[in-house]
Amino acid sequence: MTAEILKTFAALIGILSLILLMAWGFRRMGFARGTFDKGTAGWRVLGVKALSPGKQIYIVEVGRRTLLIGATDKMLTPLMEVSDKEDREMLSAAVAGSKPQMPNFKDFLRKAQS
Repeated sequence: MTAEILKTFAALIGILSLILLMAWGFRRMGFARGTFDKGTAGWRVLGVKALSPGKQIYIVEVGRRTLLIGATDKMLTPLMEVSDKEDREMLSAAVAGSKPQMPNFKDFLRKAQS
C-alpha cells in the first residue's frame, strides 16, 4: 500500500513539474502575452515599457494613428498621440530595433513632454 501511495505522489509531482515547465517555456517564447501582440483587425501593440510592477506604457498603432497609453492594474489612460512624422518614424525604428543609434524610450518621452 505504501508503494502505491509513493507511485501516486511521484506521478503527481511529475505532472505538476511538466505543467510548470510548459508554462515557463510558453512565457519564454512569448505566447503568454496573448494574441493582441500579433495584431488584431486594425490595431496592434508595437511595444510595451514596464515602469514598475503593474504599470506600463503601451505603444499602440490604430489605423494610421500611433498612441501612447498608460496602463495600471485598474485602468488605461491615453497619454498622447504621436502625430509628427519624424517622431513616428523614430518610435517605429526604436521599437523595431533597426537603428542602434536611435534614442531610447526614455529620451522619446522627454522629447514628447517638451
